[in-house]
Amino acid sequence: MMHSEHLLSFSQVAPVTCAAILLLPLLWFLLFSRRSAHHRLPPGPKGIPLLGNAFQMPMDYQERTFLAWGKTFGDIVHARLLRTSIIVVNSWQVARDLMDKRSANYSDRPRFTLLGELPHRQSLGLGDTLPLIPYGDRFRKYRRWFHDAFLAQGVLASYHPLISREIHNMLKSLVIKPDAYATHFFRYAAATVIEISYGHRVTSDNDEYVAISENAMHAAATTGSEQGLIVHPVKYYPTWLPGSGFKIKLLETRVLLQKMLDTQYNIVKNALRSGGIKNASFAANLLEAHYRNGVLPPEDDVDIRGASGTLYAASTESMVSVMRTFILAMVLHPEVFKKAQEEIDSIVGPDRLPDWEDRDSLPYLNCVLKEVLRWNVPVPLAVPHVATRDDVYRNYKIPAGAMVIGNIWGMSQDEEVYEEPRKFLPERFMKIDPDSTTDPKNFVFGFGRRICPGKEFADLSLFKFMACMIATMDIRKARDANGQEITPSEEFTTGFARRPLDFPCVIVARHQKAMRLILEAETD
Repeated sequence: MMHSEHLLSFSQVAPVTCAAILLLPLLWFLLFSRRSAHHRLPPGPKGIPLLGNAFQMPMDYQERTFLAWGKTFGDIVHARLLRTSIIVVNSWQVARDLMDKRSANYSDRPRFTLLGELPHRQSLGLGDTLPLIPYGDRFRKYRRWFHDAFLAQGVLASYHPLISREIHNMLKSLVIKPDAYATHFFRYAAATVIEISYGHRVTSDNDEYVAISENAMHAAATTGSEQGLIVHPVKYYPTWLPGSGFKIKLLETRVLLQKMLDTQYNIVKNALRSGGIKNASFAANLLEAHYRNGVLPPEDDVDIRGASGTLYAASTESMVSVMRTFILAMVLHPEVFKKAQEEIDSIVGPDRLPDWEDRDSLPYLNCVLKEVLRWNVPVPLAVPHVATRDDVYRNYKIPAGAMVIGNIWGMSQDEEVYEEPRKFLPERFMKIDPDSTTDPKNFVFGFGRRICPGKEFADLSLFKFMACMIATMDIRKARDANGQEITPSEEFTTGFARRPLDFPCVIVARHQKAMRLILEAETD
C-alpha cells in the first residue's frame, strides 16, 4: 500500500518537475531582463531630442572626439545617433572584456548603408566582404576559407619566397626612383597579396591592376566615417541638393572599387572555365573546388568574389599605411633609425640581407615595429561591432542593437598605459610581455571573432620590409631650395584608414655594399 502511494506521489510530482525545468530558461531570461532594465546606460555627452549626439560627432577624426569623451566620462561611453545607441570603448581592457570574452554577443555588424546595404548603384558595393557581412553561417564560411589561406600549418612559411622577391623588387625600384617611394610601397603590398588572392604576378611598376587598386583603395579609405556610412536616412538624400558632395564622392569611389573587385576575379573565373589557369590562388582554389563538384551556385560565386576582394583590399591599404608611418617616424627620429641600423649591422652584417631567422636576435627592431603600429594605428576605429542581446557590464546596461566602437587610436594614446603617448619611443616595449595590455598587436588588428585573419601575414611582411629598409637604406629629411631641412608634420588622413599626409624625404642606398646586395638580390 505504501509502495503504491509513493508511485502516486511521484506521478503527480513528475509533471511539475518537468515543467519547472522547462520554465527555468524563461525565468532566467525574465529575471535578467528585469535586472538589466534597472541598470542605467554608460555615461556620455548629453544629446538633443530625435537626433541624439549626431551634431557632436564630427565627420572627420572622430577618434579624437571619442577619446575626449573618454577623458570626461570614462573608458566606456554611451552616445546616441538618431535611434541607434553607440557604445564607445576607449580601453583595451573593456574591448577585451566585451568583444573577446563575450564575443558570441558582440560579433555582429551594423547596417552599413552606404558601404553595402543599398543597391550597388547607390553604395560602395562592399556588402559581400568579410569585414561587413553579418555574423552567422556565411561569416563562418569566410573564416574557414581565410584560416586555410593564412593560419593552417605551414602556410605562412610558404609565403616567405614571395615576400622576399617583392621586397627585392621594391628595393631596386627605390634605388632607381627614390622620390616615388609611396608608389613602390603600394606595389610591394599589392603584389604580395594579389598573387595570393588571384595568382596575378606583378612584373613592373606600371602594372595596370596595381594602378586600379591604388586609386580605389585611397578613395575608399578617405570616404566618409562611421556616422556618414551608417546613418540610414542618407539613402534618400538626392545628389542635386547642397551638401551632397559626400554622396557624389561615394558614387565615384564605387566605380573604382567595383573595377578592382571584378577585374582579376573574372580573369581567374574565365581561365578556369577554359582550362587555362596557370597559377594557384585563393580564388582559383575555391572556384576549382566548386567546379569539380558541378556548377557554381550564384551565392557561392558572390561569396568567393567577396572573400577574394577582402583578402586583397583589406591587407593592402593597412600595410601601406604602416610602411609610410615607418618612414615618417625614421625621418623625424634619426636617433631611432641609427640605433636600429647598429643592431642589424651587429647581427646580420654587411654581406647579406636580413632574413626570417634573424628576427629573435633583433629585439630593438621588433620594438620599432610595435611602436610604429601604436604611434599611428592604421585603422583608428576598426569596424564597429553590434550587441546581439541586452548585456550588463560594470553595472551598465548595453542594449541589444547597440553599435560598439573600439577606439583603437584612443587605446594607443591612453596616458595610463603609455607614458607620453604622442612621442615615438620604441624603448617603451623593450621589457614587456607579448601578452601585456601595452602590446599594440593585441588591439590594432581588431577584436574577438572579428579579428583580422591576416594579422600574422601582415606582421611577417612588415618585419621583412623594415629590416631590409634599415639594413640597406639611409632615410633622412629632404632639403628645400635654400638647403634648409624640411621637417614633415605629424599629420594623418581621416577616414576608415589613417595614413601620413604626403611628405618629402630622402631614401638612398647607405653604401656600395648595400647597393650591391640590392642589385644582386633574386627577383624570380
